[in-house]
Amino acid sequence: MRRGKLAGRGSVLALAVVAAGLPATGALAGPGADERPASAQGSYPEDCAQWSYPGDPGFVARSPGELDAAKASWETPEYGNYTGHNPSTPGTAVNYPWQLAAVNASTAYALGYCGQGVTLGMMDSGYRPTHEAFQTELITPVTGEGVYGTSGYGYRGATPANPFTAGEWFTVAGDQARTSDYSHGTGMLGVTSGMRDGIDQHGIAFGSKMYVAKTGGSDSQSHGPFHDYVYWYTANKALVDAGAQVINSSWGSYVQTLDRTRYDGLGNDLGVNGNRANAYQVAGKDSASATAMATIIPNEYLKDLEYQYFFFKKSYSEGGIQYNPNHPGRSFMDAIWDAIKDSGTVNARSAGNNDWSNPYFRPAYPLFNPLAEKQWIAVGGVQPPTATNPEYTKQFGYNEAGLAKWWNVSTPSNNVRTTSSSGDTNYSNSSGTSPATPVATAVMGVLLSRYPDMDARQVRELMFTTANNKMSDGVRFLGTGQTSPSGASIAWTAPDGLPDERWGWGIPDLAKGMYGPGQLLSPMTYNMDKAPLDVWSNDISQIAIKEREREDLEWLAGYKAQGIAYAGEFSPNVLHPDGTLDKQAFMLQGILGDPHIQALTNGHPELYDKITYEDAVKWRKEWMDERAAYIQNNIDNNLYTASLTKQGPGTLIMTGDATYEGGTTVEGGKLSITGSHASSIDVKGGTLGGSGSVGDSVTVTSGVLRPGLASDEAAQLTGTSAGNVLNVGGNVTVGRQGRVAVTISGDRDYTSVRAAGKLVLDGELDLDVRGKLTPGTVFTIMSGSSIKGAFHALPENRALNVGGHLFRVSYKNNSMTLTVMHPVPNNGK
Repeated sequence: MRRGKLAGRGSVLALAVVAAGLPATGALAGPGADERPASAQGSYPEDCAQWSYPGDPGFVARSPGELDAAKASWETPEYGNYTGHNPSTPGTAVNYPWQLAAVNASTAYALGYCGQGVTLGMMDSGYRPTHEAFQTELITPVTGEGVYGTSGYGYRGATPANPFTAGEWFTVAGDQARTSDYSHGTGMLGVTSGMRDGIDQHGIAFGSKMYVAKTGGSDSQSHGPFHDYVYWYTANKALVDAGAQVINSSWGSYVQTLDRTRYDGLGNDLGVNGNRANAYQVAGKDSASATAMATIIPNEYLKDLEYQYFFFKKSYSEGGIQYNPNHPGRSFMDAIWDAIKDSGTVNARSAGNNDWSNPYFRPAYPLFNPLAEKQWIAVGGVQPPTATNPEYTKQFGYNEAGLAKWWNVSTPSNNVRTTSSSGDTNYSNSSGTSPATPVATAVMGVLLSRYPDMDARQVRELMFTTANNKMSDGVRFLGTGQTSPSGASIAWTAPDGLPDERWGWGIPDLAKGMYGPGQLLSPMTYNMDKAPLDVWSNDISQIAIKEREREDLEWLAGYKAQGIAYAGEFSPNVLHPDGTLDKQAFMLQGILGDPHIQALTNGHPELYDKITYEDAVKWRKEWMDERAAYIQNNIDNNLYTASLTKQGPGTLIMTGDATYEGGTTVEGGKLSITGSHASSIDVKGGTLGGSGSVGDSVTVTSGVLRPGLASDEAAQLTGTSAGNVLNVGGNVTVGRQGRVAVTISGDRDYTSVRAAGKLVLDGELDLDVRGKLTPGTVFTIMSGSSIKGAFHALPENRALNVGGHLFRVSYKNNSMTLTVMHPVPNNGK
């Protein structure tokens, strides 16, 4: 079994070996498995090589100079390239993987990360367990069993099909799907977990453990409100209990409508184009055909998403088709949330393959349940480069970020090379936001292996804030081919650092994601109890959270001023206050032919998909009140302020430009600043060091201020020597329980603090003297605009005997100085 050593980066390349919890034995080296000290075992992730094949050329960089070669070593034919075209074949057809190159997976592999030590989950149609790409102990069907609480149908075309019955026993094991159903799940599983075996393609997170559950149907399974709460809770809870940190959910189509150009809202056939004048939202956002969306449920505006929410509410409330008295009002989407909410597991969901400005209700679920947002990802689509447009292009035909932009990414969705269920050695291309979603899930898996001290919610934010919105020339997604068939621009339009209404956060980028977060989207606690050392070299800003604050406060003010009217008009499928039907109302397929709905409606199924005005008012107020309370809680708890709390025994080195304004608190371990840090730093039990700059004040309530960059820390950074001075733009206050630790290695080699503001001193001074010093040498340990107080037991002119020298202490001239008086005899020792 091969063991690699990982590369390092200071201002250029982060040291991944120590970031993953691997103890360093040299400037840029990590030990092999047999070299691990006993204290490091248990936090040392498995090397990716054990999940590859003998002779795989992929290796892990041992130094920054090896990084390019290491990346190239992983870019074998089964890795593919950015064009998706095999150069050994004629033509331009996409017949090669391109999804790995699109997310820069080779950089992560070159640094030693492929998802090892991470557990993922997949909820899909099941998979072909005999496929050659799945012959690994890392893929396991999860087992969950129970009894349906309601009866219904999983498929909702013109005639409902795939029935389930209340009281019927079910199992959710992913390898138990019917042969006709597992094709979709087989393809999705290959994107995340296909073995790196030198054959055709491999999964992005090929080193992750994957547990698989089944939906009970194929991709044609409806994701409208026609599923059983118990089944979906049981299946997702089984994945959570197996340890899944991210669950991939790519399946399903929302129930369609009858042709809105032909049928009215009661299902009456008015003949070809007989309802054209009243057909609601026939055209999609970018569709070149005015009638292309005639049977696709509208999803262009808030009122369209809200209607889907209303329909869920109706179907799971008393009198609804999926009403369960044991879970009144709780939908199958609520079941999924109930299963994951306490674990922190993140749910990744496909946005939908239609031409609307918003994802469907399922991926947009946090819009109506904001508590779920931090555990939700919606995924839209990106097309591969072509000869006419040599850059990634937004897939105009799929649902976009829209109202879900804050939790949306865009990933490869067209001609994604993956495993095929047609045979045990077969592979094919898959298109849609279905294969796009496991790309995002797998990126999460790789990032989780890079950051063992982050939970999935934190890694989700890191993935968002390091996503790519730039072309290869460094320009944002603008350029030739960036328009839809209607001529509308589909280029990136949001300012840098903010999610776009078309793209969301952009394309996840594992190259940038290796080097720390790009922004903090909320107060972050980083508890380093696994990794002994981590390096964040990305610049860290707060652009997005401040824009989110502005948008949320604007929404809250609008709601307080206008009430539910602030959400605008209702869907045409909401009845008027007098009970009459809107002329643009439409009819959902699979309603008229459902015998259960026939019984519920006393033979008038055409009214089941309509929402009474009274219910619409009640349910709108419900979701808007929940959103208002969520925003108010964020305000009350200062959650729109980006801040960092460092906990745990490990050392975090920040080498970039940190411009977030909420400050940093060190409660454990060590934080070393070698870049710039704009806001204040409070030390409350840990150690603050570094040779960079802090723009605001430093307060040491308890713990240690140890200026300078230690030699062992500098050894982890490319082109960085041990630094001596920590610059502070504000005041430096050392409390009674605090300490300042200074090292003096020679007459001109010592660590110190230089402050632009006041020095307020108390607590202890720890002095470490190394080497001989010249009498009369003055060491300015700390300086500021003024100085107040003194270190414990070290008043003005006190003589201090340390390290074989006697020093004179002084606080004059706004500085704390130590003057070498003379050596101290060692009494013959």
